[in-house]
Amino acid sequence: MAFEDYYNNNPISVIDTNNWDERLATVAMNFQIGPTIYTPLIDYVNYSQQSGAQNTFVTDLLEGDVDNDEISTTAAYIDEPAGIDSRQRKVSVARYGDKVQYSKFSTPFNMWQMGGGRDWRPLLRGVLGSNVRRKLEILARNAHLAGPRSYWTYAGSAADFGDLNEGTKFSLDAVNGWRLRLGNSPTPLITGETAKIAILPPGSIYDFQESLAGAATNEGQMFRDASLYQGKLQYEVGTYKGVRFVECPNDRYGQNMAVLYNAGPIAIQAEVSAAISRGDGCPDPESEKVDDVWYVGQKDVTHYIQLAAGADMSAFELNDQVSLHTVRTDTFGVVNGCDFRSGKTVVRRIVAIDAVNKRLAFDRPIMKPYESEIATGVYAYITKATHVGFILVAGGRGGVVCNVNTPLAFYEPVAIDDFQSVYRFVWDIWQGYNIWEPGLFECHFCAVSLPKPGGIIAPPAAYMGS
Repeated sequence: MAFEDYYNNNPISVIDTNNWDERLATVAMNFQIGPTIYTPLIDYVNYSQQSGAQNTFVTDLLEGDVDNDEISTTAAYIDEPAGIDSRQRKVSVARYGDKVQYSKFSTPFNMWQMGGGRDWRPLLRGVLGSNVRRKLEILARNAHLAGPRSYWTYAGSAADFGDLNEGTKFSLDAVNGWRLRLGNSPTPLITGETAKIAILPPGSIYDFQESLAGAATNEGQMFRDASLYQGKLQYEVGTYKGVRFVECPNDRYGQNMAVLYNAGPIAIQAEVSAAISRGDGCPDPESEKVDDVWYVGQKDVTHYIQLAAGADMSAFELNDQVSLHTVRTDTFGVVNGCDFRSGKTVVRRIVAIDAVNKRLAFDRPIMKPYESEIATGVYAYITKATHVGFILVAGGRGGVVCNVNTPLAFYEPVAIDDFQSVYRFVWDIWQGYNIWEPGLFECHFCAVSLPKPGGIIAPPAAYMGS
């Protein structure tokens, strides 16, 4: 069964009734063939009848308490009628969008044509469709992270991200608490079932399976592999005490939405001391191959990222997954931690280290420009830190709603240059994600193992910043 069969809430394929409209088949197809794990968990509504309204208040009736005392047999009146009150929730919207653009005179365009393609425009539409799917997935994931911290739990004795280390990997002892707190929802995720859904990164599944391998007689043996029963969900790996475990799939580059990369205790945070242009950061494709296979990027770019003179290069290792970012935060218990929520944060795998010249090269180019200083002589930060596993446990529908004010729209502007050579494809939407029933889901955090070529990136015992 496909994951979406149980969560039939694909926002791109809903017919236009105060919701979404399937205007571009390429985009809808991306939602069908690409992994969408968090997006279907959101309830899409339209509370904003006025286009452009930033905030809308939705009122909910509060029923009075029930008085079960007897009344007099001769009573003509009831002196204290049942009380009625109200409460309201504020739903807000913001505008999101993006575009893809290329000139038919650009080097990549002509390389594509010489490689056999005749028209890049269908390819760009496909990129746009993938962009919509990926962005809505990130927004849907982050929407759950905007809930009250009182509903957050951590592995072991950790109290925030700063406490995560090799001793706080995921274990099944958290499941009993989930079952008690989430209870039975009147709107279950799977019709006819009371099961909860836990969405885990592959590394967390690896971690608890490793711990089960050495277990002789304990409750861990109650974990039931999904291959042993019928009706399993897409990406489901097993069930334990009424919780069905779904593995969040990696993208084509090996990164995972259920991992908050470099959000834990910091090993090193180095300053980027030179501007980064779009396309920089990969080894020279004329002389070096990534993983002995790929000639990556273009030749007329800078083939590294320049770090400040004081960077401790000994902290970096080949195949480290590091974050390039401009925003730092103390919100999650790590001083000057990498803010994984920022749209300017990207993750890359190190494939070359020049310790003498303080330079790093990555498996893929940096696709966004970092050309403005965020501090004197600083254009961004490179952070290597403990990776945080994010486990979303949902007990029912309705934990988060998305207020769609203006549906998803696509644009193909007419080329305005003299030669009509610049192709642009754009989309935008007015919508807002809002916590609706925080008791219907729980966010659980742990240190997580990651794969690397030929090995494992294991959580460290501790970094100096922890």
